[in-house]
Amino acid sequence: MSNPIYRWNGEYFGFISNGRLFDKLSNYLGWIAGEEVWKKDGQYLGEIVDNEYVLKRTSMATRACRACRATPATPATPAMRANHAARALRASYIDALDEF
Repeated sequence: MSNPIYRWNGEYFGFISNGRLFDKLSNYLGWIAGEEVWKKDGQYLGEIVDNEYVLKRTSMATRACRACRATPATPATPAMRANHAARALRASYIDALDEF
């Protein structure tokens, strides 16, 4: 089972499957640890917000890198999701998915 992920502007981005983040073409991008999202190279990406977004606090100190994890098998690409309405900006946050 996968959970869809959107950019803060409402655009469908990809999905989370088995604790791992993939883009909409099923390319592996990183993993989830609790509510934190880490890029596949071990750099901190952001935190899960409302189970659909990945945001990064601009006021937060840079996090230490973590050890990389093994690249998982590529999952089946789920059906494309419709875009959502854009969300109002949040103070001290940026859309972490803008890195991709």
